[in-house]
Amino acid sequence: MHVLSSSELAVTAIFALILAVIAYWIIRNIPKMSGDIAAFRKRTLVWTQVSLVLTVLQLNFKAGDWRFSIVLGLIVLFTGSIWLSARYHDIHSTLDPESKDSEVH
Repeated sequence: MHVLSSSELAVTAIFALILAVIAYWIIRNIPKMSGDIAAFRKRTLVWTQVSLVLTVLQLNFKAGDWRFSIVLGLIVLFTGSIWLSARYHDIHSTLDPESKDSEVH
């Protein structure tokens, strides 16, 4: 089994940090998006599924080499978190349209 070197771990940590910052920025701006976010939600779900399939394929065909699977796994977490927060926002924005109007008045 391949052991990750310290430089590979450092690059992986930097990549994870960059993805976390971008995900945080996107998730914070979801309520500010204009229009229906259903298309955005569908795109992020597709990319989550694609990255998950690629991760599983990578794990099956490259047994013992975790480097690329770790990167794909981080992308699964990135796209999945954005999809989940967009879904959460979409559900809560459609459930209580009257409560938003009552808060304004």
